[in-house]
Amino acid sequence: MYSQQINRQSRGAFIVMVDCSASMRAMTRFNNTEMPKAEVVALMCNLIIDELIERATRHHVVRNYYDIAVIGYQHNSIFSLLAKPLGEGFSNVELLSKFAPSYEVFNLKQQLDNGLEINIPFSYRPWIMPRASGKTPMYEAFITVRDMIAEWCSRPENRRNFPPIVINITDGECNDATPEELVAIAQDIDKCATEDGHTLLINVHLSALDGDTCRRLFPSERRFTTESNYCKMLFDMSSSIPPCLEPLIDEIIQLEGRGPYRAMAFNASPMELFAVMNIGSESVRSNFRIEKE
Repeated sequence: MYSQQINRQSRGAFIVMVDCSASMRAMTRFNNTEMPKAEVVALMCNLIIDELIERATRHHVVRNYYDIAVIGYQHNSIFSLLAKPLGEGFSNVELLSKFAPSYEVFNLKQQLDNGLEINIPFSYRPWIMPRASGKTPMYEAFITVRDMIAEWCSRPENRRNFPPIVINITDGECNDATPEELVAIAQDIDKCATEDGHTLLINVHLSALDGDTCRRLFPSERRFTTESNYCKMLFDMSSSIPPCLEPLIDEIIQLEGRGPYRAMAFNASPMELFAVMNIGSESVRSNFRIEKE
């Protein structure tokens, strides 16, 4: 299980779900830079998309190793955050590369050991733009993603493939379902499967500047406790990390041997968000093999 190689004949699927509600206007801190949560999430998504395309590039040619979707949810709408003409569902990496936006520069503030603060520029492509307004229709977004995943897994060409990975990024409670309904629909997503395994659903709750002291990053299923009902709900909504992927988690939390882990982060910092998203893409890359010419 979770061992299928990813190549042009056996593609992977990668979905990011983004809470675009009004609460995402709240500020958080990325390194030494204060930014709205919506801007941080957009930046992280852009970096991950760039990374996936880079991994699919061989000899300056982008090969169709992945199907990618970025789904936003706000007020009463569920929509693709990728610009047209990429469409509302999955876009393969070859198509993405044909409509790649121009590079932009982001200046990251970095404090040196002597106390001086410098700007470190790095380039990225703005595949998605930050959005923050309205309510949080997370349940409807999960229904949309469940249907996308079920259809992808049912295709004959995908039946043996590495299962899809879904990362849901939010900062608050949904407005269109009870906790029990959210857990049920999340479990429906988890049950969507290929012959290589069930879909991996990762839930990330992003912290604010005055973030709660209750923080959880890939908690151990054997040791998990919390007084937060919302944290417990996210735990129940998230997939179990399969044993073959536990070394990726051990490397991040540096507590080897505490698995099995649950695929969630509660009150995550922007840097922890990036680590979680990278785990999602690394889970794909751990099964990636460079094809011979």
